[in-house]
Amino acid sequence: KTIFKLVKNKNQTENVNEIIKRLIDATQKNLLKALKPKLEVISLKENMLLSDALEIIKKYNYTKYPVLDEDGEFIGIFYLRDLLKNLEKINELTIRKLTKPAISIPYNYTILQALEFLRKKRVSMAFVINENGIIIGIVTIEDLVEEIVGDIKGEYEILDIVKISDDEYRISGGLSFDEFLKFIKENFNVELEIESDASTIAGFVMNSLNRMPVVGDKITIRNFIIEVIETDGYRIKFLKFKKI
Repeated sequence: KTIFKLVKNKNQTENVNEIIKRLIDATQKNLLKALKPKLEVISLKENMLLSDALEIIKKYNYTKYPVLDEDGEFIGIFYLRDLLKNLEKINELTIRKLTKPAISIPYNYTILQALEFLRKKRVSMAFVINENGIIIGIVTIEDLVEEIVGDIKGEYEILDIVKISDDEYRISGGLSFDEFLKFIKENFNVELEIESDASTIAGFVMNSLNRMPVVGDKITIRNFIIEVIETDGYRIKFLKFKKI
């Protein structure tokens, strides 16, 4: 039932049939298909100060991060909400102090088994362990659902860039910064030469503000204004982009 709620499309019958097929496949497909290998995971080190972690968070704009100990082993998960509760102590507290335990899931679970496991535990991320109990990566609900739903798209899909009016657009905070620059070049014939270590437009805006964002915050780039129009806590969900 949950999976079907995720998709609304003008070709609903066709999409539902495709999802049913994918659900059947998901009862046999191993969760390793949705695994993020340990070396590819964006993580935080346990001995980092919150102020240092904030720089990474602004760059990647995630709400949770696996935490590594001094030996490079996962020891738990750090949640952005815990940083926001301790902003006055960001130069004192380390990541370790706010790290929460994580659940582990066997590598031989199927996609559907893993999804149901996370749902019952009411968590959105878990460490994946091999037959020796060694953590080999992480899996998230989002990645598991993607394996089932795939790239099914339609008129109700939430797009990264939506035109509101002439020269005005709504932009998802998760849009990659490179794609954002490409969009400006293709639609306004303007090539912005901006160097930034931010991977998303939300991260770029947070870096430009040099603080946590609030709705109504604006930055100006050449002849363009970017305004924060929706947040989730201190995570930027949507921005408005306008030519001036």
